[in-house]
Amino acid sequence: MKLTATSAPRRGAGRLVASASRVSPQVGLPTEALDDRIAIVGTAGSGKTYAAKGFVERLLESGARVAIVDPLGVWWGLRASADGSTPGYPVVVFGGRHADVPVTSDMGAALGRMIARQILVCVIDLSDLGSSAARRRFMAAFAEALYEANEEPLHLVLDEADLWAPQRPIKGWEGLLGHIEEIVRRGRVRGFIPWLITQRPAVVHKDVLSQADILIAMKLTASQDRDAMGAWIEGQADRQEGKRILGDLPRLQRGEGYLWAPGRGLLERVSFPPIRTFDSSRTPKRGEHLAIPRTLAEVDLTAIVAALAAAGAEDPRTPIGDPYRHAQLEQELTAARARIAVLEEDNRELESRLAEISALAASAVRVPVADPVVPAFAGTKGPRSRIVKPERPLRVVTSDTPAAPGTGIHPAARKLLTALAQHAPARFTWSQAATLAGLKRSGGHFNSGRKDLRAAGYVAETNGLVTPTPDGLKAAGEVPPAPSTPADRLALWCSRLPAPAPEMLRALAAQGERFIDADELAAILGKKPSGGHWNSGIAVLRNNGLIETDGRRYRPAGLFRE
Repeated sequence: MKLTATSAPRRGAGRLVASASRVSPQVGLPTEALDDRIAIVGTAGSGKTYAAKGFVERLLESGARVAIVDPLGVWWGLRASADGSTPGYPVVVFGGRHADVPVTSDMGAALGRMIARQILVCVIDLSDLGSSAARRRFMAAFAEALYEANEEPLHLVLDEADLWAPQRPIKGWEGLLGHIEEIVRRGRVRGFIPWLITQRPAVVHKDVLSQADILIAMKLTASQDRDAMGAWIEGQADRQEGKRILGDLPRLQRGEGYLWAPGRGLLERVSFPPIRTFDSSRTPKRGEHLAIPRTLAEVDLTAIVAALAAAGAEDPRTPIGDPYRHAQLEQELTAARARIAVLEEDNRELESRLAEISALAASAVRVPVADPVVPAFAGTKGPRSRIVKPERPLRVVTSDTPAAPGTGIHPAARKLLTALAQHAPARFTWSQAATLAGLKRSGGHFNSGRKDLRAAGYVAETNGLVTPTPDGLKAAGEVPPAPSTPADRLALWCSRLPAPAPEMLRALAAQGERFIDADELAAILGKKPSGGHWNSGIAVLRNNGLIETDGRRYRPAGLFRE
């Protein structure tokens, strides 16, 4: 199932290759229709992203250039098979929690130019940029640069299209709507094949939605959204058929939809087949823990990072110490830190073993006794010393002697278990547990520890939250008491968090229960409320459940306000 791809410049570049055995079902849509402009609409949970992934898989099998704008962080699963056991497609992920190359809100123009000039398939994950304003700033620059530089066919998939082409644009962001409208309405001459995905067709700008050649309508319950579909039908299709279909939309089941391509004489009610890649957009059911793919398709980032840096250098507004070089350095730094963490843990384990050896040696003491057999050495006086056994023989643990609970687990598992036991019966996400234990959430060290705890039955997981089991508490033994006051809890978390999260959290805690906006928080800290450093701090606090958010307004979580 493994696929290969190249990311060399267009001239003489290779193409994505897939085995014929992976071809997806056609779902009534001929291959040539995939080069039409498509709109996929449906409520949250109707299966629209899942259906879109099935069509994108067909594009990848054909060797098409594809760029997916993903504001929710749900498309990275294209990198793995459906069960996560084998590689999927070599899709480069820019940004987000599964990034191959990290991005900041200032990198839109460089990334747009780079993608326009390369033969690759990629996901632009904007879920971790920190704020809606940061995402819009990125997209405005990205769409403008992509439109200017692209010349060959490119499928541009815009998930949550209403964010980028709203019917009522936010004041000051009309330019973003203009760039998207230009791509959708006039981009074909430059090779653009736009696909739009949205759960609220009523709030997508009518001049953008009306350009779709094919409509895939899934469950829609709001009358305003069905009215928006009626406007599309007015210009594209048969009114009577449209009236019947609009009446059916609220009753459609998950995964069902109408596929309507008037220009190709197609109108079908279909159930979309299973996708071949990992469903990273699926919402877990109550009490369910979603598996993580064990194997992802490999991508070669060498040429991509170099091309991104070169694209950034073209912009005369790029500051010294620009974010394009920063992205490359950040990736190298992350790998180096992971390696250092492993070496430090190995060093601690060696020191622990040396201490055990020293303790064993100390248990054999030297005492002066008369030795009638061996004469004293010449020139010595008094009795000769010899080694004698202690009164109690040393206890040797063999395979027939069971070890104490918790003594055979990975060092990272021990740290995680201690942190969880200290705060029991409170439940935490794995990310929070890693932070409390002083471990990095990514990397083999943390994953090995988590795997050991699960295998030993020392933790229970419910709705994505983890807590130690009775066996886990027994294995943890005596642990320090959990902090009992807001100030103590603040001190504990701040000692575990990476910069700039601690100073952000302290500043918010000082405000008590009051929400403050990003600009006020930045003024308190003397920082700018934008950029990778700022966004990473907010993301760490948000991902660990340490702050409550209301748009771009923040306040500390309840555990710091009790």
